Amino acid sequence: MKRVVVITGAGKGIGLAIAKRFAMAGDYLVLNYFDSSDQLDAVIPIARENGGDAITVQADISDPEEATGIIREAESRYGRVDILVNNAGRLVSATVAETTWAQWQQMISTNLGGTWVCMQAVLPGMLARREGRIINISSELGLIGFPTYAAYCASKGGVIALTKAVAKEVAPSGVLVNSVAPGPIETDMLIKDTIEYNDATREALPLKRFGKAEEIAAMVEALAGPAGDYMVGQIVSPNGGAAI
Repeated sequence: MKRVVVITGAGKGIGLAIAKRFAMAGDYLVLNYFDSSDQLDAVIPIARENGGDAITVQADISDPEEATGIIREAESRYGRVDILVNNAGRLVSATVAETTWAQWQQMISTNLGGTWVCMQAVLPGMLARREGRIINISSELGLIGFPTYAAYCASKGGVIALTKAVAKEVAPSGVLVNSVAPGPIETDMLIKDTIEYNDATREALPLKRFGKAEEIAAMVEALAGPAGDYMVGQIVSPNGGAAI
């Protein structure tokens, strides 16, 4: 049976790499994007060439109604959701004093709130079927903290705590919830952030390089498949040794 996979924030970066990975597996994909679906257009034929299917859904997951709508669209189109990947996120780098209340709310409502709403929307179906996988993309910065990232760290730390709590609650019913907490990954989000994206940051890593979005996608795929059968509430952090 084909898996039905919902991926939020699939329009670029890590989300796009995850979408391509599941497309090559021939799954049925519901791919959420916020402002542009240009790069996702190439994913749809990949899924169909491999025996699957894919649709795109524009939505701002910081809006509860729009976030819930993604799950409802998937259930309407394919009848269920087998795998939910909560990837959509926003980053603002600023000192505590410089961070505005609007910026704080933006990161909390997107990174943490959107994850919460999508999980809440998808769980009734998964619990009724007594199976399902939820993979939340958090961040190593939710584990260790970082100057000028306080709001982002708080939002991703919240995702980690949420993952653990929900995992304990729903695992007895066959739904497995885990998180991938990437270190610095070479995406548009990182490149735009001149504070972290620099030679000094890269050279401080034991591997002396930033990660690749495809490496995170491989980890997500593993958690979604047989390799994740005994994983409950785990925070897997591919970070090149940034946090050991």
